[in-house]
Order: sequence, then C-alpha cells, then structure tokens
Amino acid sequence: MQLRRRIALPPQALLLCRIFGFCIFAVAFLLPACKDTSPGFSSIEVYPGWRCAWITLGALGDKETYQSWDSLAAVSGLINPLIVAYLGFTFAPGLVLLRRILGISTVVCMVATWVFFWMAHLIPLIGHFLWIAGALLILLPEVTNPRTTPSST
Repeated sequence: MQLRRRIALPPQALLLCRIFGFCIFAVAFLLPACKDTSPGFSSIEVYPGWRCAWITLGALGDKETYQSWDSLAAVSGLINPLIVAYLGFTFAPGLVLLRRILGISTVVCMVATWVFFWMAHLIPLIGHFLWIAGALLILLPEVTNPRTTPSST
C-alpha cells in the first residue's frame, strides 16, 4: 500500500499516460518489429509489426501450432486483443478485477513472446520495443491509481 501511495498520479496524468501509450502502441505496428536470423535461412527477413500481428493471430486458429513451441507465438498473438479489451473496460469503473486479470494476462503473454523470440532466433527491433512500451503505458494507470483497488469496488 505504501508504494502505491508514493507513485499515485492525478487522474489527468493517468488519462494522458493511456493516450500516449495507445499512440505508441499503434505506431509500433508500422515499424520493423523483429528480424529472423534462423540458421536455416540464407537471408535475414525483417517483419513489420502489422505482419507479426497477422501471423500470430493466424497461429491462434491453427491446431498444429499447439504441438510445438510455436504455441508461444500464438500466445503472443493474444496481446493485441487483450489490450483492446482492457481499453474497452477502462470505461467501466466497477470492473477493476477484470482489468487486472487482463493486465496480468498481457504481461504473461509478453514473457511468452520473448521466450518465443529466443527459441525462434528472432531479434526484436524498435517496433517491438515500442509495442511493449505502449502496452505497458496503457496498463500503468491500473498499478499506480490507488482509487482502483479491487476492495474499493
């Protein structure tokens, strides 16, 4: 509780944090997100953020994905829908617990993304870092706002 009081931000700052985070999150889709340096490929391919999102979202529906470490790519494909759902629920003050669950799930999916990058020999680029930073800025007000504790609902 003490830490939460120390880093509490005014409501205007929380709103600006989410708006700024959303802008960074959106711009990241246009930037190079990762490059493939797999040993089996002769050339290095760079993927923009929108293409990574498309590939990972498509992996969610492929049942063969879940029989290998590619399932981590599918899990990373959940980050975008989780962030959109989280943003939708920010307009309902009584859904603090649901927002917290979505936020924690998003962070778990981020970790799965980094493990997948390591296993698939992918190197994160500026688009990936901005995508993660934008998502964390969107989620930050949930951590810093003392008025959004689950017990206060």
